[in-house]
Amino acid sequence: MEIASNNAAVAVSPLSALISMFYEPSATFQRLEPRPRAWVPLLLLIISSVAVMSWYFAVVDFPWLMDQFAGALKTVEEREAFAKTMTKSVLHFSTVASVVVMFPLMFAISGVYLMIVSKSMSQGMSFGKAFALSTWASVPGLLMLPLGAMQIMLNPSGQLEMSALNPLSLNQLVFHYDMAHPMAGLMDALSVTTFWSMFLMMIGFEVWAKVKRSTAVLVVGLPYLVIFGGWAAFVMATNS
Repeated sequence: MEIASNNAAVAVSPLSALISMFYEPSATFQRLEPRPRAWVPLLLLIISSVAVMSWYFAVVDFPWLMDQFAGALKTVEEREAFAKTMTKSVLHFSTVASVVVMFPLMFAISGVYLMIVSKSMSQGMSFGKAFALSTWASVPGLLMLPLGAMQIMLNPSGQLEMSALNPLSLNQLVFHYDMAHPMAGLMDALSVTTFWSMFLMMIGFEVWAKVKRSTAVLVVGLPYLVIFGGWAAFVMATNS
């Protein structure tokens, strides 16, 4: 029976893992453990994000968008410099490039952290396994493809801020800060998918590092608390 279970785990397809991650994450991480295939969610996240951003820049009212960016700058000099250097193609390329670089870098940093912490416990994780855990925990981010597409189609005028492509952010759901507000960036970064991914990473770390759930909650939750808590403290300190 154990041999059959192991064979099923090895044979799990990336597509079935992507789907089951939404409704049975613990069992999915168990099936993925022999062959995590980190490249699957990584490539899908990059491709879907690039697709949404490319569509966005193809239809956005760019003069209107530049007015929104300019309104968030504090001085006339900053606005003039921004207007001279920022064209539609430059902004499009820089956004896509940041997506392509950001995902692997973010997962690598997370992987190093999880590897180091797990090695201080009973069973250490390799960097490759910790990297894969970070990528699979980010699967909820794939929802940004249909949600972003929906936002674009619901705004035929093209007057849509980039942050509005994620209707699940706390800013879009609750606060509705404009781009110039000091807390806008933080509230745009905090999203339903952020907390969902954190929850999945806790489950995955519990399964792959063979630790108690309370330990997984502490290990995974601490960086989120430090990063977002520090961000909030900085914003409040600099705008008090």
